[in-house]
Amino acid sequence: MAQLLGNDQSALTFCYWAIRGLAQPIRFMLAEANIQVHEIRLGVDQDGRTHNEVEEDQDWATHKATLQLPFPNLPYLIDTSGAQKIQITQSNAILRYLARNYGFYGETEYDRVQIDMLQEEAYDYRNKIVQAAYTLGDSYPDAFADFSNNAVPRHVDGFENFLASRPDKAHFVGDKLSLADFVIYELMWQTRLMLPGSISESSRPHLNAFVDQFSRRPLIAAYMQSQDYIERPINSPWASFA
Repeated sequence: MAQLLGNDQSALTFCYWAIRGLAQPIRFMLAEANIQVHEIRLGVDQDGRTHNEVEEDQDWATHKATLQLPFPNLPYLIDTSGAQKIQITQSNAILRYLARNYGFYGETEYDRVQIDMLQEEAYDYRNKIVQAAYTLGDSYPDAFADFSNNAVPRHVDGFENFLASRPDKAHFVGDKLSLADFVIYELMWQTRLMLPGSISESSRPHLNAFVDQFSRRPLIAAYMQSQDYIERPINSPWASFA
């Protein structure tokens, strides 16, 4: 079973688990581009009932058998709008494809280099979040402490300092929204939730303003008020931090 959202006749089909995970920056980008998409969410019924781990695995196995992806994985994106059908797995590849198509990949080669660098740095930090969140049982407190004491200062301070050095402190690259903003927003939003006070007016004020401004963008705000928006879980329901 799966939850099906949007029009199944849309040229874009996007599929992932019914969590934020790797998908949320992609969902935000599609919302900001105001693009109709058919979204398939695995691990839940159409009414939103969450499946257990065994049912989750079966959902993906059953669904994967219906696909002809070159490298089957989640998330995936299929675009049938052109003469040749595009089928993409790997979240960063999907983000770059959408960013090129919808104007979120900068104006110059310098912009694109900056975006690529920030995207890679962001996913280094995301790996630290995931490592802590999916550490189970008695090992979780130590893993979370290591994340809080080491990963957050290293990476989040880096993003704060980078943004503080920019003339336009509302965007990480150029003077308009780019791929980098979608990815970094999601990770900073998660950080504020995991560590209350870590990103605030008094602690990392530039990131705090950036997160607030991003969430107030009209199309983003409208998406966040829609029934399709996922507030939680961020990670799989069985993770230590979901």
